[in-house]
Amino acid sequence: MERPTRMKYRPKVYTASRLDRAPLWHSLTIDPDWDFVEWTASWIHCPWVTGAAEGPPDYLTLWSADITDVKRSDFTIVLGDEGLRGALIEAGCSIGNGIRVLAVEVDPDHSWTHHSLVTRLDSLEEARMYLFRYTIMIPRRRRMEDE
Repeated sequence: MERPTRMKYRPKVYTASRLDRAPLWHSLTIDPDWDFVEWTASWIHCPWVTGAAEGPPDYLTLWSADITDVKRSDFTIVLGDEGLRGALIEAGCSIGNGIRVLAVEVDPDHSWTHHSLVTRLDSLEEARMYLFRYTIMIPRRRRMEDE
C-alpha cells in the first residue's frame, strides 16, 4: 500500500508596500523560490495599479478588498519605509487581527515595528526563509481557527 504524501502547509501572505512595488510582488508570485507561499494581495493585479484602468479607482471597493485579503492571511510583509501610506493601514489591520507582520527594510525608528507581532528583517530573502519554516508547522492563529 502506498503511503499518502504529507500535505505541506502553505503560508498565506499579504504584501504591503508603495504601489510602484507591484511588479516586484507580481514577479514573486511566479518565482519558483517562493512557490511554497499562497499570495493573498489582489491589489498587485488591480488595473488601477498596473496602469490599465481608464477611470479613477473606486477606493471603497479597493480598500474593502485589501482588508478582506489581509484578514484571510497568516502573514503580512511590509516592504520599505519611504513613502508608505496605505501599507501602514494594512500593517495596523494585520496587528489588530493577530496577524504577524514581517517588516522588511523598515527603519526601527517606526514605533509600530516594536509590537510583539512584528518581526523586523533586512531583506526579502530573510522573509522568504522565515516563511519557509512554516511549511512544516502551522501558525498558532491558524491552528486555533481549525479547533
